[in-house]
Amino acid sequence: MGLFNRNRPEPAEPSEPPEPPGRPSTADRMALAQQKMAQAMERRGQVEAMQSQAMLAMQQAAAFQQVMAVQQAAAGKQDAAAQDAGAVQQTSSAGASGRMTWVRQVMAILAPPEIGFVKRCSCVVCGASKKLPTVTAYVYCDYCASLIDYDLRRACEGDTSPGPAYAATVNSTQAASRAAVAAGDRDAYVELQRKVYEAYVTYVPMAVSHRAKHDSAYRSDYVDFMAAFAAARAFDPTAQALEAEMKQRVMSLRYGGPMMSPTVAPDSFWPLVDTLEKQHENGAALYRSAGLGDIDPDHAGHLTGKLAWSQFCQGWLGMLPADAAEQLLDRAGLKNQYVPIDAHDGEDRHCGGCGAELSKLPGALAVICEGCGRKVDLGSAEIPCASCGATMTLPAGADDVACPFCQSRVERVGIR
Repeated sequence: MGLFNRNRPEPAEPSEPPEPPGRPSTADRMALAQQKMAQAMERRGQVEAMQSQAMLAMQQAAAFQQVMAVQQAAAGKQDAAAQDAGAVQQTSSAGASGRMTWVRQVMAILAPPEIGFVKRCSCVVCGASKKLPTVTAYVYCDYCASLIDYDLRRACEGDTSPGPAYAATVNSTQAASRAAVAAGDRDAYVELQRKVYEAYVTYVPMAVSHRAKHDSAYRSDYVDFMAAFAAARAFDPTAQALEAEMKQRVMSLRYGGPMMSPTVAPDSFWPLVDTLEKQHENGAALYRSAGLGDIDPDHAGHLTGKLAWSQFCQGWLGMLPADAAEQLLDRAGLKNQYVPIDAHDGEDRHCGGCGAELSKLPGALAVICEGCGRKVDLGSAEIPCASCGATMTLPAGADDVACPFCQSRVERVGIR
């Protein structure tokens, strides 16, 4: 009956309107809201942590894929397999561009301008000093055409990142390559690697010697050599143990800076370099023990370490602070020195393959054309074209060519 009691006392004026029956009180709602906010903040923290971990994993994966890619460019002149290179395409093009720009800045500081200069080096075959200019990173002797050095600063002028066509070839052969190693089928593995390296020469031409561009014999020998060296590494227990160690080193790297262009903490980077040095030593031993010098078209066993260091530095310089980058170049022995070009006593010649101008220094027998990469026989005389009158020096081993100026056939015919 209390519901109809007109004389019950009036309640005190509430600070808030009375709560409808069945609904939580204001205090309860505030407590619930605070609980939900705390839960949301906790979830947000968890999401941010997961995002941070995912970002780190992506950076580590990209870094490992990058080191695997940059070390395989000269096949055996590096010490890691090409199998992981395909996934490099997932790396941001903007980040790659930023790193490339940074590398150019580093090299501009560490080396003098190249206009009118050539890399200081001497041929291990004939002993001659380099005098003529080069337009690629591969430095060949002006007298005997032997590969004598590799110019890191020149290499940093262009992008040698693998493209999607090459990545597709690598990705399509990975499973079969792993199966071949597991089965101990070396021949099958070599054939798969030939496909990989043929794609590499085709789709990443700036990363290999320009001799592969028009010299089909060199290109074929180069691919065979690369495949054989890859097999030597894949079936060598020491090489495989070092690859596993390298993976662990890469996964232990610490990063800073923006996601699109991260930098590596130097103290986490140097253990990776220690492992790389062990890989270089093992690669040089494999080069000798497997008889790979006999099939290396450049016979560049003396450059295995330098080429490996150079490719490694191309991939990592842009991810290091400036002082660490300089320290890496010191450790690799890659601070190039340049001397003035000296071609004043050269005889003008023309490449019979592409028509480019050449300079024959006194006593020179052969030279690699900087235009097309063909080996030119400087020991023979210039030959005139009967149709257009242009003169040219034939490529080594060739007795006739199509005139590079008018496409008429030009034959040696008794001229030596």
